[in-house]
Amino acid sequence: MAQHRLCVILSALAPFLLFQFYFLHKLTDGKDATERIAYQLGTTFDSVIIQPSKVSIKPVEEDRPLPFSWSACLLIKDNNIILPEWLAYHYTVLPLRRLIVAVDPSSDTDPQSIFDMYGNIGMNITVWRNHSYWIDGGQSHEKKDWHPSKEEKQQEYFYRYGHDRLVYHQKIFYTQCLRTLKSENRTWTMIIDTDEYLAFNYYDPKEGPTTWCENNSTCNEEYLATIRSGAHFRAKLNQSATAAEFIAKNVHQKVPSGVNPRLASVDDKFDNPDEPCIVLSRFLIGSKDIDKSEIQRGVDKGFDARNFHTLRFRYRGLYPQVAKCIVDASRSPRFMIRGPHRLYKRQCTG
Repeated sequence: MAQHRLCVILSALAPFLLFQFYFLHKLTDGKDATERIAYQLGTTFDSVIIQPSKVSIKPVEEDRPLPFSWSACLLIKDNNIILPEWLAYHYTVLPLRRLIVAVDPSSDTDPQSIFDMYGNIGMNITVWRNHSYWIDGGQSHEKKDWHPSKEEKQQEYFYRYGHDRLVYHQKIFYTQCLRTLKSENRTWTMIIDTDEYLAFNYYDPKEGPTTWCENNSTCNEEYLATIRSGAHFRAKLNQSATAAEFIAKNVHQKVPSGVNPRLASVDDKFDNPDEPCIVLSRFLIGSKDIDKSEIQRGVDKGFDARNFHTLRFRYRGLYPQVAKCIVDASRSPRFMIRGPHRLYKRQCTG
């Protein structure tokens, strides 16, 4: 089988990482997405298609788990087939309870029936359509109703203008989303895509040397010693805790004076008033299957774990890619973000 690629967003010093299933973005682009996902999973079209609900599902009051819940800003286009797993995963692991979604006007599919189901279990979801959040910029391609000129339609220019419009679209949406969440006094928020998953950054012996210890064997050995001894905070991550519980436990912790933060037993990034944004670097993962018995370990009988990407694909690469962020919306600036990979120049750490 062809070896696709997927990405993982990861920082050796961060308690969390983001799995980005890069090949899913390719598989879900267009009307034939469901058939291609079914083929990738080795199953049938009928077993993975999302059917519209035949009953009226009314959202219930937002669930408010302790110590707090997460939020997310999500741009979506024809990702229905992978959206339920993304929602279920983050509903449980973070826990995610507030979501603002922008549906691309050119989408062939409508995710509303999926959102209705999650609204029925306490997730507060707002769907923005038809670029209703758009703010016109100074360039022609930054206008909501952009009609490319003859020059802009030329092949040598169209890619540049199209790419620049996409970047501007991301900046506008994420800025408007964070402003809305800030007005609601929401805290930790993901700025990610439907092929990305936030997870705990457990140490993996196969992950290779840390990037900040590159070509420095002494530095890397000191780091590994704190992992092996259980002193480093990555060695203390609790699989039964949520991401919110980890942050609440560490929010008032301080790295002792004279201790290298990279070797510390606590993570003190979550309550820095001047840096509400944490950057997590990204790593590639190959979509190579692992042994079925390993995939099924700990999974109830009758539940096929191979149908879930977060259980099926686990091989990750060694070299970091472009980063993405999590941000405390309540402390975020109101000015426009720089871009989706590093939201702010001075307010992001990592």
